[in-house]
Amino acid sequence: LSAALAKLRAIESDGMAGFMETAVVKRNHGMSAKALPLLQNGGAFIAVGTLHLVGEEGLVQLFRKAGYTVTAVE
Repeated sequence: LSAALAKLRAIESDGMAGFMETAVVKRNHGMSAKALPLLQNGGAFIAVGTLHLVGEEGLVQLFRKAGYTVTAVE
């Protein structure tokens, strides 16, 4: 969705890549580091925007790499 919106607004791909790195990837690693101690204590509920869930550096993969099982709830 972000890529499609950038294309509609004629935002250069370099600008979009910088946004994704700063606003998503770096924040994912920061949020993961802060969330892991809460998860270790149990009973945590963490809400984030969907863009932070997907990809190799999304929170789902970061939590899996930390040893957690992540499953979708329908």
